[in-house]
Amino acid sequence: MLKRFLKYYIPYKKILTITLLGAVITSLAELFFPMYLRYIMNDILPLHNVNLLLKNAAILLCLYLLNCLLNYKVMLTGRTIGARIEQDMRRVLFKHVESMSFRYFDNQRVGQLVSRIVGDIGEIRELIFLGPNYLLVCTIFMLGTISILFYLNWQLAIIVNILLLAKAYDSVTTNRKLKKAGRDARKQVGNITAQTTESLNAVRLVQSFNNEELEVSKLDEAAAKLFAARKKSFDLLSHSNTAMVFFSNITNLTIIVAGGVLITYGKMEVSDLVAFLLYVSIFIRPILRLNALAETYQKGIASYQRFEQLMDISPEIKDAPHAVDVNLLKGNISFENITFAYDGKEPVIKNFSLDIKAGESVAFVGGTGVGKSTLCNLLPRFYELQSGRITIDGTDIKDFTLSSLRRNVGIVQQDIFLFADSVKNNISYGKPNAEMDEIVEAAKLAEADRFIEPLPEKYDTQLGERGVKLSGGQKQRIAIARVFLKNPPILILDEATSSLDNETEKAIQVALNELAQNRTTLVVAHRLATIRHVDRIIVLSPEGIAELGSHDELMALKGEYYKLYMAQFEKPEDVI
Repeated sequence: MLKRFLKYYIPYKKILTITLLGAVITSLAELFFPMYLRYIMNDILPLHNVNLLLKNAAILLCLYLLNCLLNYKVMLTGRTIGARIEQDMRRVLFKHVESMSFRYFDNQRVGQLVSRIVGDIGEIRELIFLGPNYLLVCTIFMLGTISILFYLNWQLAIIVNILLLAKAYDSVTTNRKLKKAGRDARKQVGNITAQTTESLNAVRLVQSFNNEELEVSKLDEAAAKLFAARKKSFDLLSHSNTAMVFFSNITNLTIIVAGGVLITYGKMEVSDLVAFLLYVSIFIRPILRLNALAETYQKGIASYQRFEQLMDISPEIKDAPHAVDVNLLKGNISFENITFAYDGKEPVIKNFSLDIKAGESVAFVGGTGVGKSTLCNLLPRFYELQSGRITIDGTDIKDFTLSSLRRNVGIVQQDIFLFADSVKNNISYGKPNAEMDEIVEAAKLAEADRFIEPLPEKYDTQLGERGVKLSGGQKQRIAIARVFLKNPPILILDEATSSLDNETEKAIQVALNELAQNRTTLVVAHRLATIRHVDRIIVLSPEGIAELGSHDELMALKGEYYKLYMAQFEKPEDVI
């Protein structure tokens, strides 16, 4: 684990080395100062020379100031390095999570993932610099102080070191317990984040059912578990801090009594006792730092372990070693005896085969759960097949890089997601480097410009969380505009006009028909009037393809499609 952690330091190794060298210098200076005071007491004070005393005091003051300045730069630079490594780790983790398949997200709570990406990485930041800095500084302080204590008086040093060993043992055992408590607390933080995120995302549903108190009770339950986990940490930290205060007082008392006895018998000078007290206070400082580091460590290491756990999950769908980046596909699609099932369930699609020619438009219809949307999700590799293969232009889609495959596929999904951003940026998501005139043209083709132009800031208008300021039909038109802007050779329209009124649907359907010209188009539609124009209609059943043909051909058969169609339209005038 340590080796994997240290790799994030590599880009900053030079500046980190300089920073740690600065920390070494400040530490050695701290060890030097009491010896200088001892020199003043032993060699300067007996001379009764005020000028010489002031001169040496001024020198020591300047050294204090220089050391403080250097320490300031060390801490500032170190924390900056920590923040940059935090940023790097968050980017790596976010990119890794984004590479996961839809199957992974089907089984995850977004709040838990947010907690790991935001909260856990934040906890690691403090450990990134304080960890190596405190360990290095504390090592220098403790070894240097012990050596000097033995130099000043070995008898008193032995007594003090016995006390130090007792405190060290207590710290080690306490820190081990703190580590476990930290892991438990981080887990519960993730749970409460997930619960809060879910409740806030569903706030309209909550209010419509008057269930605010129910959501509060869920939060209270999660908060109670978090409190119980944190209380263990509080108990341990309180013990550690109390033990530190007690240790400090006992040590000072022991030094004064034992030192007084040694001075009485001429075994020690008063200046040595003063220096001894100063060095013990210096020795206590790294113990206090290690005590603070213990809390930082138990939070940071628990968070890093959760970070690594997530990083160790290999994406189900990834580029094959031999995958090629394809520029522009023609759009000949072939489903070859494919089988797919969601986790622990019966296959949704079993031994399914279908050939679609480039430029052909094909619609999938049928009852709920027969795999209409699933087929469309398999083409861009949102899920991985259990068996069989899908080819485009004769090449297995696994032989294309994911980015190039998905670059050639445009999707308008049933569930529209809009960012809390401007209209312009939501449309340009289909082509991030698009010019403004391209964005406007795409909006016009999608019949979106009619409601965009009257907006207060037109294309710069902010849409709010998930596009809350727009109606369902307006959101759908923004999504369609994205696809117009992307201009892909393969289109997937999954209930693309499901939220539109009849009048708007007619207008957009004309635009979609225009867009589909000379493109391979896969359509999933519940409203069957919208697919009368397609080249082929595939009627799906739990057993596979029940019927296949054009609208007119299937209506003439008076089979499953005929029944579905007539169930929607009782009168000819109902048909769009």
